[in-house]
Amino acid sequence: MTLEFEDPVVVAPTPTPFDNDDSIDFDALQQNIERWIRTPLSGFVLNSENGEESFLSEDEKLRIVRCVKQVCGDKRMVVAGIDSPSLTDTLRLAEAFTEAEADYIRLRIPRLTENVADYLHHIIPRCPLPVYVINQPAPGMFLSSTAPRNITAELIGDIATIDNVKGYIASADLRFEARVRTLVPAEKQFWTGNGSLLLAGAAIGADGACLMLGNVAPQECIDILKLTSQGNVAAAKTIQDRLHEADWQILSRRAAGLKAALNLLGFHAGAPRAPASECSSDDIEIIRQAMVCGELL
Repeated sequence: MTLEFEDPVVVAPTPTPFDNDDSIDFDALQQNIERWIRTPLSGFVLNSENGEESFLSEDEKLRIVRCVKQVCGDKRMVVAGIDSPSLTDTLRLAEAFTEAEADYIRLRIPRLTENVADYLHHIIPRCPLPVYVINQPAPGMFLSSTAPRNITAELIGDIATIDNVKGYIASADLRFEARVRTLVPAEKQFWTGNGSLLLAGAAIGADGACLMLGNVAPQECIDILKLTSQGNVAAAKTIQDRLHEADWQILSRRAAGLKAALNLLGFHAGAPRAPASECSSDDIEIIRQAMVCGELL
């Protein structure tokens, strides 16, 4: 069963907490999800870059999906992330995540595959769950990005017409994505994917968001989208302006920055998985000050 939520939908790439022995701390993950479902956050994107996907085994990814689904049930959407250029492996993973009770699949457009059109046209109709297609050109490219050479706006528009596509998650290249927005059918969801560009994304027609900032400021993200859709851009800009520095300072430190911010908020985020480094005390203080200025602390 897939779930429906009123616009604007804001989901967040969920960080993975680890124990001192570097194993996944499922108790901490459960506590974090229990806290997030008391916020307006619409759901969770699991096995993302912010969730340290490259540090996780397939078994761990499946256990994460099962854990989160068990906690939130039908109260929030659970989106399982897949990043594989292989047709066979992608479909196998999609089946496994379906058995783990995910609600949707977030399918990253392959970064190193030339024949993307055939990949997407093969995978999407066969996927056992509705699909959100994300355009994320390169690892860590949240602060700036360029459209990959093997992707065109026309291709994305074409893909979005496939029945099993639930929506599209845009990159940070707003010049490219503004054109994509005109080609994605109005009945399909169009999400922006960058906290500092949330207002700009809403201005070009985004009706939702999938972004790191949703973990630390879900209400503010929803307010920016809602106010912009209502034509109250000035009020939306006031919120966006106070969040800019926090978004920048957290995201520029990637998973370590997000975990530091969540620890400051009282979540059980812990440190990144070895050998990744956690934030220094100076970094944490910079993040703390930015969050205070952003009225998040």
